[in-house]
Amino acid sequence: TEVFKASDSLGWVYQYWQTQKKDEVNKSGNKIGADELSAVTQLFTEPYMVSFLLDNSLGAWWVSNYPEHKDLLPFKYLCYAPEQTDDKEAEYKETEFPAAGTFEQWPKALSELKMLDPCCGSGHFLVATLLMLVPMRMQAEGLNADEAIDKVLSENIHGLELDQRCVEIAAFAVALEAWRYPESSGYRELPSLNIAWVGQSIKAKKEDWLSLAGDDQRLYYGMEALYNTFKDAPLLGSLIDPSKSITKDLLNDGFSELQPLLNQALQQFEVAENQEAVIAAKGLTLAIDLLSEKYEFIITNVPYLSRGKQCEQLQDFTARHYVDAKGDIANVFLERCLELNSKGGVTQMVMPQNWLFLGSYKKQREALLKQVSWGLLVRLGENGFDSSAAAGAFVILLSLTKAIPTAKQCLVGVDASVPKTVQEKADILENGALAAVGQ
Repeated sequence: TEVFKASDSLGWVYQYWQTQKKDEVNKSGNKIGADELSAVTQLFTEPYMVSFLLDNSLGAWWVSNYPEHKDLLPFKYLCYAPEQTDDKEAEYKETEFPAAGTFEQWPKALSELKMLDPCCGSGHFLVATLLMLVPMRMQAEGLNADEAIDKVLSENIHGLELDQRCVEIAAFAVALEAWRYPESSGYRELPSLNIAWVGQSIKAKKEDWLSLAGDDQRLYYGMEALYNTFKDAPLLGSLIDPSKSITKDLLNDGFSELQPLLNQALQQFEVAENQEAVIAAKGLTLAIDLLSEKYEFIITNVPYLSRGKQCEQLQDFTARHYVDAKGDIANVFLERCLELNSKGGVTQMVMPQNWLFLGSYKKQREALLKQVSWGLLVRLGENGFDSSAAAGAFVILLSLTKAIPTAKQCLVGVDASVPKTVQEKADILENGALAAVGQ
């Protein structure tokens, strides 16, 4: 019963179903392309990882801004910063200052906080964020459960995913949590979810797609750029940046100019006419909207795929656009997340640890140390995942802020790499010693 009712059960089951295909692909030794990417890179995020990152972001923001309500939720993994002393040998003493910072550049009103998981999988981070934000907005804004749920769904949480089945599971998982939330009115119509399938290519014939532009020459060029951009969507997913590709054709305002023209054109067409193109265009508009926004908070477990296993097309894309991070798709996604961040926004992720010391990532490390503020780093090492699907994965939990580091910027770290079980690692994240160093 406990397993069946758990909010993350669907994601675990989906990974279980994918195991056979993943094993087959890995054993084949073939390069990984669009057809294999989802099966090989989908990795269920452990609950303790999700809770730790959210406690040290949303939780830290909440206790800093609403100290009188700091016990609203059980922030089990919230770290408090060591007190700095002049004595280098002195042991650090915990203070009431959140280790990951107080997120002062986030908006003061939760209604303005936009969260994105660009690799949302089965929606684990989306569901966990929903379950934190609903009671926060109820308390902060005097809302009832239904009102808070509707506002969180429509204003706060956003998800993108390459795998179409995962998009369906994520949407269902989020809806199910909304319906069964305590004090809510249960099953009912919900606001449209900001969860989009970003792995959809345009299967309509190019001439049918371009016909949606009618006689508008600028829209025609924009639609052509969209077609060319999303032809690689099954491989690139959230790495697609519409603003870059469309600016080349629309010269002035790029996608911000194209978007209303596209919506206007879609409204003029009956579904019966160029049906496939219209449906594809409507399906893409949400993905394009989400890819074109900026987010104060990005949290995700990125796909892991080293360059040697990538197909030639993916290697070419990363070499052209993310040369310092091209060694692994995980590092490319770190750069992409920071692009999607607003100024002062925060990116948190689960990712491999090898780039912290390998020479091939030196330029990326140097750039990130100079350009963004490092807040929290946890080294989990091997066995951080309670799954054979993650065998050999040595991972970290990382929190970065898109802001030039000050002279006083302090990186706080936890080393949980020695224990061999998930529970032991989780215990260290809850009770273990913190280390601190000036960035």
